[in-house]
Amino acid sequence: MTTINQPVDNWVTGSDPIQTTEATIASGQNLPEKTPLGQISASGHLTAWDPEAADGSEVAVAMTAYTVDATSAATKAQVIKCGTFNPEQVNWPEGATAAQKLAAFAGTPISLQPPY
Repeated sequence: MTTINQPVDNWVTGSDPIQTTEATIASGQNLPEKTPLGQISASGHLTAWDPEAADGSEVAVAMTAYTVDATSAATKAQVIKCGTFNPEQVNWPEGATAAQKLAAFAGTPISLQPPY
């Protein structure tokens, strides 16, 4: 029998299935894993969530599943589209308030729940 050691980092905090999908990450960014993403209305590309924006990216719709380097060009990547995760491990943008974080994924199949 083979034993697989799974990391115990309390990232997944619920029983919802985790699902990913392919998306295009807008150019000019190098995003760490677990970064909330918003969708730019004009292009449909995903970008780092910015609760102060007015281009569509003010609504968090997904998260990076791994580090995505799109510094030189728009890049296709798998992004998390649903699941329940530990909000303490999300790579929130600097300056995001507690209220903005709480409402970040409202209306999406991504839930945030602290570990027990």
